[in-house]
Amino acid sequence: MVKVKYVERPNLTILERIFFLDFIKGLKVTFKNLIKKTITTKYPYEKLTPPKRFRGAHAHRIKNGNEPPSFSVLEKFMDINTGESRCVACYMCQQACPVPSLFKIEAVQLPNGKKKVVRFDMNLLNCLFCGLCVDACPVDCIIMTDIYELADYQRKNCVIHKDDMSERGRDYDLRRKNEPDRIWIDDEERKKLWGHIEWS
Repeated sequence: MVKVKYVERPNLTILERIFFLDFIKGLKVTFKNLIKKTITTKYPYEKLTPPKRFRGAHAHRIKNGNEPPSFSVLEKFMDINTGESRCVACYMCQQACPVPSLFKIEAVQLPNGKKKVVRFDMNLLNCLFCGLCVDACPVDCIIMTDIYELADYQRKNCVIHKDDMSERGRDYDLRRKNEPDRIWIDDEERKKLWGHIEWS
């Protein structure tokens, strides 16, 4: 059985009743923030660059010689040319996804015995943007970019395809691949938006 401890409400003094001192204490916080510089942006006229870790629209990395060691093992069984998506149709992204039906992945067997990915579609209307597919990918193919403007007037345009994802991944790596993996690009950018933070 849980015991509830009751605390009596303190009685206000005469000064507190006349001058509404508690109310003024609350307004002190309001006025302090009223004169501070706002940190909001005038979207869509002013846009911030999200951090590198931001979970935006999905993309595919392409085969360009910078693949992880696991890719060279799987490449023996795959037919992937340079500049194409490095997806190996392992279905690990689909297995890790809380909504696996958002993926449509198809691969065909070629006459030489190798496998080739012919379809990789993602329906972003069902996506939670949790990033589990990114963590599950053994060849670092699927990534999440900094693109967040995904609204559209037609539902069919919210389905992204393999070629679009490869193009988006190529663009993202050109822009941000060598950037340090941190929330803010640099401390000056953070100070400009949030001010100087003094840690206790």
